[in-house]
Amino acid sequence: MTKDLAADITYKRDKIRAPFMGILEAGWQAFPLLIAIRYYNAPESIKAFIAGAGPIGFLLTPLTLYIITRIGIAPAKACALMFVCTALLIAGASIGQSLITFTICIIGSQMASVQHGPLMLQVYANNYSVNERGQRVTTPLVLIACSTILFAWLGGEYLDKNIQNFRYVFVIMLFAALVCAWALKPIPCSPLSKEDAGNPWSNLSLIWKDKLFGYLLGSWMLLGMGNLIALPIRVEYLASSEFGIHASNKTIAVLMIMIPAIARLLSTHIWGHFFDKLHFVTTRNLLNIFFLLSVGLFFFSKNIVVLGIAMAFQGIAMGGGKIFWGLWVTKIAPRESASAYMSIHMALTGLRGTLAPFIGYWILAQSSPKIVAIVGMGLIASAVILFECARNNQRLGKIET
Repeated sequence: MTKDLAADITYKRDKIRAPFMGILEAGWQAFPLLIAIRYYNAPESIKAFIAGAGPIGFLLTPLTLYIITRIGIAPAKACALMFVCTALLIAGASIGQSLITFTICIIGSQMASVQHGPLMLQVYANNYSVNERGQRVTTPLVLIACSTILFAWLGGEYLDKNIQNFRYVFVIMLFAALVCAWALKPIPCSPLSKEDAGNPWSNLSLIWKDKLFGYLLGSWMLLGMGNLIALPIRVEYLASSEFGIHASNKTIAVLMIMIPAIARLLSTHIWGHFFDKLHFVTTRNLLNIFFLLSVGLFFFSKNIVVLGIAMAFQGIAMGGGKIFWGLWVTKIAPRESASAYMSIHMALTGLRGTLAPFIGYWILAQSSPKIVAIVGMGLIASAVILFECARNNQRLGKIET
């Protein structure tokens, strides 16, 4: 099969998957935490685990990559298998009657879903040329954003009628996961070689063997912690009567999912162009400034319009963040080792994403949402400075064609 044909099939199947991936993303962004708060009245430890479900899964991506490589399954087929597992676990969350069953299944479903990340990156690295990756990935991200907007609106409205309707919302998500599996399975891609994929321990050594990679991961750690300690607290800030807003389920869905998704939709193509054409640090720090503004505005106001503007900034940042987070290692990693680099990036994303909700809720318990915001902003600002210090590295300055 020619590279052009492989790229066309990948692009077509990824566009089929995208709207259904949007349903899953919309469902996971706010609904599980909302259900834990308003239906199960869950303790803060459970809420923190639910908020960190996806990142907990990221911790397992190096091990998943190692197992998939040893078995010899092609990356696209392995992705399909992950989405089938996701569907089964969502089914468990929808029919379970206890908080424990709900928590285990909803966390497990997100953990299974995120395993496709480094595998799809390898598909993109193999099937797309260097100078088209940003634009090829942009269109599916736009479709994801469109379906996220629609499902967030309808799901929030449906839950406002009766919070117990979450079971039917999860049935739709179950169906979406199965369609994702069907869409990805036929994408052409050779199995990963054992040498290039490495193993979880040898891949970890990339952090200190590739000093630039390790430095950028450290900078990313500060950025991610700053953003993620505040993220679940946003839902708490909106939903809890303690902080004076006590928004409806629909309002929370609009603020937390719809507005960011619209902003993401409108900005994604621009960020895709920036990723392909601008310097790595320039694009990264533009995104960081939008994250900083979002955190700063959100927790210092109770005005719905200001909260909406803050979430629009978050959406603009996520419009480029999705592209940048998913593809940045292709800027510095050898093509055949992209999945190994990505698995470590995802594992560290998992580490900070697992810790961040607990840290955020701990800070909240000791102080207030404003203090959470101040800590988050300080971490993001530190990351901006560290990224700037790497600007003159020759590997980051290259624009490949």
